[in-house]
Amino acid sequence: MRDSLGHFISERRKFMRLTQEELAEELGVSKSAIAKWEKDGGLPSRDNLRKLSEIMNVSVDDLHRVIDRADVRSADLSLNITPDVIATLEQHGYKVIRPDEETRKQEDK
Repeated sequence: MRDSLGHFISERRKFMRLTQEELAEELGVSKSAIAKWEKDGGLPSRDNLRKLSEIMNVSVDDLHRVIDRADVRSADLSLNITPDVIATLEQHGYKVIRPDEETRKQEDK
């Protein structure tokens, strides 16, 4: 995934002209741990996130934002709402965009 933490770590490491081995040594982890993170095979521990933020000169909050954005994109946001629920929402002033309406909007672009 392009905007994943793994992609961020990989791009930032390359920007800093570090090899996976060099980053691993600075963090005190194995090269395979870096490779795993960069391939989104797992997330660094809280302590390793903190160390990464220091080495890469970014805040821990920035790293969490990357993780949160990736989680939102991978989440299943589809809902199965009954017509009664839709009617109730619309009665309370909510605008409900039905999937077929969203598809039409994207096709019109």
